[in-house]
Amino acid sequence: MDAEPVRLRGGGTGQLLGAGFGPHVDLDVVHTEGLTSALYIEEADKVAAHRDAWQRLTSAALPVGASADLITEIRKNT
Repeated sequence: MDAEPVRLRGGGTGQLLGAGFGPHVDLDVVHTEGLTSALYIEEADKVAAHRDAWQRLTSAALPVGASADLITEIRKNT
């Protein structure tokens, strides 16, 4: 995770915030929020699982401009 927090949103029901501290990966933390609860995740294996999921999502995602173009195209065809 980056030294700066990364905020993710998903489905309108919650979000994920990851905070990394450069070379000090033992200090990394993930904060998740749902509709009725929140959780801080500090265990290294669980933080790593969230980091891996985030990397898979970002590698599969279109760039912002391409996403906007795709949404526009879908709206035109529906």
